[in-house]
Amino acid sequence: MRILVVEDDAILALMAAEALNLFGYEVVGPAHTVDECLNLAVNQPIDLAFIDINLAGKDEGIALARALRERHAIHSIFVSGQVAAARTNREAALGLLPKPYLLEDLDRSARFTQAWIVGANPPPPAKPVKLEMFT
Repeated sequence: MRILVVEDDAILALMAAEALNLFGYEVVGPAHTVDECLNLAVNQPIDLAFIDINLAGKDEGIALARALRERHAIHSIFVSGQVAAARTNREAALGLLPKPYLLEDLDRSARFTQAWIVGANPPPPAKPVKLEMFT
């Protein structure tokens, strides 16, 4: 599974990307801006995007998730502390992994979402997952 990480905090982005690599995913990015993300989406196949909502202080991640879905058929999960904004814009993404999260939550969320995308019954997680699915 190819996962795009979109996070403006460089340290969080690198930690998420490294963790996903260790869990066996192919990571695209990380992208730190909307433009970087859209450029990556044009040039590489992506199965899922983990998107921070607040990229430059204006909740750009919401419009970005919509654009990825509409232009490239890429599903997104919000990874953000902006819980109210995520829930208000639930049609833009499949779900929300609220910050702060454990790195293992990225793996659990990716596995659950991957199963959901292909129409399989997601396996029950060994540990609770903070992921809130919208659909």
